Amino acid sequence: MISSMFQRILPSKTITSALIAGTLLTACASAPPRTEVPSQYIPFGALRQDSSQAVFFNDRPLPADVVVADHTGDGQIVILALSGGGSYGAFGAGVLSGWSQTGTRPQADVVTGVSTGALLSTYAFLGKEYDAKSEEVYANITNKKVYERRDLLSIPFSPSFASQKPLRQMMEDLMTDEVLDKVAKERRDKGRRLLVASTDLDNGRVVVWDLTALANSTRPDRRTMYVDALMASAAIPGFFEPVMISPEPDRPEKRTQMHVDGSMSASIFVPPFIASEIKQPLKVYAIVNSQIMEERSEKLVQVNSLQILEASVLKMMRTVLQRSLYDVYLATMFVGGDFYMIGMPEDADLRANQLKFDPAVSTKLTEIGRSLASQNQWMRELPRFDSLVTQVQSDELLKGLRRQRQATQQPTKR
Repeated sequence: MISSMFQRILPSKTITSALIAGTLLTACASAPPRTEVPSQYIPFGALRQDSSQAVFFNDRPLPADVVVADHTGDGQIVILALSGGGSYGAFGAGVLSGWSQTGTRPQADVVTGVSTGALLSTYAFLGKEYDAKSEEVYANITNKKVYERRDLLSIPFSPSFASQKPLRQMMEDLMTDEVLDKVAKERRDKGRRLLVASTDLDNGRVVVWDLTALANSTRPDRRTMYVDALMASAAIPGFFEPVMISPEPDRPEKRTQMHVDGSMSASIFVPPFIASEIKQPLKVYAIVNSQIMEERSEKLVQVNSLQILEASVLKMMRTVLQRSLYDVYLATMFVGGDFYMIGMPEDADLRANQLKFDPAVSTKLTEIGRSLASQNQWMRELPRFDSLVTQVQSDELLKGLRRQRQATQQPTKR
């Protein structure tokens, strides 16, 4: 994937030269040196996660039962989690559309997204009236609408091989004030939450952004900050430049944080405070914009740096996805919730990697996702992953939970 990605950006005969030039000229890069690690500062809209009590950026305690509130009054809490997957996000758009067509799609109390899942999350949060728009975006998307190739001579002086200016322009066009006003209204009226994740590259931690807080803000730059969070969540390191976010927006020159794709840390997630006491039944729906299992067929890796890098990164991304899914599954089980998942079929022959935006492939993925959801093809348990040696299935978890509850309910012996 990585080697083919680079080959689309650079002519094949110049790849080696570019890598050598990049190594020799790194010290000459035009970006000013960063002298202060600003990770202890919390930007506007980010949730702090370094304690058991999640707090807002300005240290005000999270309002009781807001994020995990049953906003519809239906007696349950619903979380919708959208994974990363690049151009495969078209699959998620199809799942949402097919799910709506069944008439059984609930309005989620919390929606989370990472990478392409983050880009899809706003329309998923606003509901079925935006399904057609989501499908339309992926059906018409091409490489040129996502990134611009950098010229060979500029690469050593740039933070990435390509610029995502076209993608940013598209997101700014889609995330209008009207859309943000609707997101803000859902927060004010119902207490619903829309959360996306990026990775703080200085410390490697996941940063969760409350898009509903950003949308509800009266700040004049709320749209810029909203799009910043989305772009940070989808900024593939090395391919797209990091998104520099200042924790002090009024003094951006003071210090900045370097944020990249959330999938580097977690490909899918539920809110970090989900382990707190939940009074209502919990349902977690995971839409996985990728194939999940280990590849069974052997592919001969040639002894060159690009193929070794490609094979290594693919393995890393698959392992991160599996571990993230397992974390979501465990978090759901430990609070006695119900887990549901739809992922891309393992036998889907796409003939394109996640960084190639081909309308024909997107249309095929959308159709697959719509078909699976319309047939209610939700999995209740995760498959066994080779990369995770010790795994606990839901029946074992539930037995352990029942034993724990029984022990806590027994009267204390005097």
